[in-house]
Amino acid sequence: MSLSLARCVEAVARLLDDGGSLEPVRLCMSDGGVQAEVCAGGPAAWESLARLAAGTGSEASGRAGDRDGGVLTADLEGDVVLVAAVDPPRRHTVRGPRTTSTSAAAGLLRELAPWAASLDQELLPGAQLWVEDHGNDFTVRLLVSAACEDELGRVATAAGTGLERVRMWRTDSGLDGQGSLPCGRAVQLAVVCLP
Repeated sequence: MSLSLARCVEAVARLLDDGGSLEPVRLCMSDGGVQAEVCAGGPAAWESLARLAAGTGSEASGRAGDRDGGVLTADLEGDVVLVAAVDPPRRHTVRGPRTTSTSAAAGLLRELAPWAASLDQELLPGAQLWVEDHGNDFTVRLLVSAACEDELGRVATAAGTGLERVRMWRTDSGLDGQGSLPCGRAVQLAVVCLP
């Protein structure tokens, strides 16, 4: 069953609201569900995963103190499937005092929901909306695919729906680009041509 990207974004925003304070989370949302990666290690990662589990009424598998920190699979409202796990911080994640927050991430998702709804109207199969919390800022990225080289332009135009100042450039795998939402939030775009 295919879900709307906007419903997925809204369900994750509510989950973050209910989860309390979490370590930075990297999200990949699609019309099939959401993948959440807690970007931390040790007890803090496990506590964040446990808070996500509590927000879903589920339990994470694994044990506190496990090197991998556990895995959570849960059904959210509206048939959205959540798969969450712990992933070590990436190189762009700020170490030290954090200036982002879980509530700011939830607010960003609510800000993105109307744009996600406009993308749903463009019928972009397999679209993935990534939101990554770096600890000092968020990155928003939309990844879509084109069936063939001839479809790149149409898919890129559809992916840019609702964005301002969209710029696209050619890459080995298709097109990359950037635009901004009317509020000024930058959005990275990638259109991959499938062989």
